[in-house]
Amino acid sequence: MTGRDYPGFDIGDDTVIWRYQTFDRFQCVLDGRLYFAAAHQFDDSFEGAVTDAERAARVAAQARLFPTERSLQASILERMSAAFGELRRLTKINCWQATTHENVAMWERYTRSSPTGIAVKSTVGSVKRALREFRLRPEYGEEPIYVGRVKYLDYAVEPLGAHSMLDIFFRKRVEYRDESEVRLVLPLRGAEEFGVPVPRDGVIVDIDARTLVHEVVTAPNASDADVTVARNALAAAGLGSSVVPSRLASPPIY
Repeated sequence: MTGRDYPGFDIGDDTVIWRYQTFDRFQCVLDGRLYFAAAHQFDDSFEGAVTDAERAARVAAQARLFPTERSLQASILERMSAAFGELRRLTKINCWQATTHENVAMWERYTRSSPTGIAVKSTVGSVKRALREFRLRPEYGEEPIYVGRVKYLDYAVEPLGAHSMLDIFFRKRVEYRDESEVRLVLPLRGAEEFGVPVPRDGVIVDIDARTLVHEVVTAPNASDADVTVARNALAAAGLGSSVVPSRLASPPIY
């Protein structure tokens, strides 16, 4: 098992999780590849940000250490912020949703421009087992991949409560709590500190698709032809998982 529980954020291996994606990304999964985006690539600009309370604590700490040196305080705070900002490039993330049923909002997000959205159903344990060793280059050491449930905070009033720099990427603003997100997080700060070049954007992690994919669900607005394409793609990859249309596409009975 390559995926590791992230301490304090772990989630049961039997938890059902979903990954909504475009058909192109689904094809990558069938090819045994999972895309981890850099944190700075997400729409939410607060990825990797600290809460207001954490910012206030930083300011207070510098004021205690250097009470008469305002310019030094400001310089330290600026460098600290820049260092945390760099983590957005050095932290790669793959997102899932923990729920037993489909999510309308997630379908809307992934079918805005095309009806060929695909959801892959799996479990936390299967995803952890499906992950293969990741190395930035074959001659470099293996990089850890952590799995954990996101905790949601009111950034205006709650403390960050982080015990390590990586904790920040398992926290999001409370306004996103309906996502019920589970994250796979690949931290590469240590690699860069040892002089290993880290890509600015996302990276590909090899997976065992047979282990990862339990079921495939096509989008509510997918046509019969779209469902057939998904089934053919699954068959071509040699996977025995089933492809089913979204339950949201079922006709109502009055």
